[in-house]
Amino acid sequence: MPVFCADGIVTRYANYRESDRILSIFTIDRGRIDAKARGCRKPQSPLVNVCQPFVFGQFEIFSGKERNTINACEIKETFYPIREDYERFSIGSVMLRLCHDAAMENEPNEALFLLLYHSLSFLAYGESDPKDLFCCFLVRFLDAIGYRPAVTTCAQCGRDIRSDAIVRFTPRGGAVCSACSQYGEPISKTALEGMRRMLIMENADMDKVKLSERIRGEIQRHLTEYTAVSLEYGTRALAILNGGGEGK
Repeated sequence: MPVFCADGIVTRYANYRESDRILSIFTIDRGRIDAKARGCRKPQSPLVNVCQPFVFGQFEIFSGKERNTINACEIKETFYPIREDYERFSIGSVMLRLCHDAAMENEPNEALFLLLYHSLSFLAYGESDPKDLFCCFLVRFLDAIGYRPAVTTCAQCGRDIRSDAIVRFTPRGGAVCSACSQYGEPISKTALEGMRRMLIMENADMDKVKLSERIRGEIQRHLTEYTAVSLEYGTRALAILNGGGEGK
């Protein structure tokens, strides 16, 4: 079928020629789709408000022999408040970049799409601290793409470590018992329990996560290192939080 409709979130764009853009759209049914939006940079274009990161809508796409082309889009949400706050924008940009890099063309990942949608919704309109939301997103993101870190059992021997006095967290596998490894930084039971609860909660409950500054810092530090080591694109995406770009 040459024309199809897909609900999706714009994760990235690249300017093309004088007035076009190539959009990357993470869709719920088709995975990532790259499509050209002709003339969208012209002020009078009906697509002028569509071709921005974070936009969620229903896209009508013509599937050509060489490239997809966007015919029209019904915008459902722009998550505009994210753009009004630097911290939220930086965190949202990391979420987009990670999902963009993880999503495969024409390979649906409903769990990942719904995680991104709920995370952006709470980031734009929720009450929780954006950094708490990011911790929750990151551990659930790793789970959704098959890189879930060990938090209740040793990543090497598989033994339950919830009663161990000393547990370490390594960027390769997650939590390990002291008998298996002397490497990695010690991690508190509270931080591990926090990650466990974030992994089993529903997307709709992510806004309820409340972390102390110490535990938040501990979880974020371990998860960012784990992500950077586990994923070849992790370092590039996380660099956005350190001023390394906006991830267009």
